Amino acid sequence: MPENQNPLIYRMEDNVAFIEINRPETKNALNFRCWQLLDKYLEKIESSRKIRALIITGHGEKMFSAGFDINPSDKFMLDMFKALQEKDNRKLDEGFAYIQTILLKLAHLPIPTIAAINGACYSGGLELALACDIRVVRENTVLCFQETRLGLIPDLGGSVRLARLVGPGRAKDLVFSARKIMPGEAKEMGLINHVFPEKSFMADTMDYVKKITENCPGSLKAVKDIIDETVIMDEKAAMVFEREKAVENVLRGDCVEGIGAFLEKRVPRWSE
Repeated sequence: MPENQNPLIYRMEDNVAFIEINRPETKNALNFRCWQLLDKYLEKIESSRKIRALIITGHGEKMFSAGFDINPSDKFMLDMFKALQEKDNRKLDEGFAYIQTILLKLAHLPIPTIAAINGACYSGGLELALACDIRVVRENTVLCFQETRLGLIPDLGGSVRLARLVGPGRAKDLVFSARKIMPGEAKEMGLINHVFPEKSFMADTMDYVKKITENCPGSLKAVKDIIDETVIMDEKAAMVFEREKAVENVLRGDCVEGIGAFLEKRVPRWSE
């Protein structure tokens, strides 16, 4: 199958990897093949020492993702419907765990990950975005957790990530009501980080990501580990973990280069 016909398109631009959701006929709904390819591409990215950041976006201009593809002909949905009919708890749990594991892999990549939400983003698509470090959104974009309208819940790790990101009260508001929100409100509550204009969305996204990739890769990885791991720790344990990571970071030696470059007014030459 030609690359541009894949439901996910993988490409590189300089030292930034892109994964584009490419199912325009379904409004970029995520089917089983999408999750398989995402898993494959994440393995590829994790094994590379050249990639400094990952951007996940929708192919085209007006749709990030309509969410999980619930078409009963999809293999994943066929298996889940069968497990439901047979009341097979183990199979149902395995199905949810399969997707959660892929999104955990995304969340724990050792590089910054950015969801570039270029258009409407619903349910499973929004859960995919929540697994990224940063979310940037095109102005006038609609965001919605609509699972409860279908008798479902955000079950790809989204309920947990949403509550940790915006707090329990706001998380319950968004999921209970299944209401649509716009970028201004989403940014105010901390669901997203930045809103960029429609006409310059990808250019502004690339400028932002470039600011990230210019910084020391080892330091970015260390601070990502600290922030992610200490969120649920008590304060003393978190401080110990931060010190451990700080020692590892300093011993790598990039700080010597960074300070030297700053004093000499030049671009630093990082070790990675």
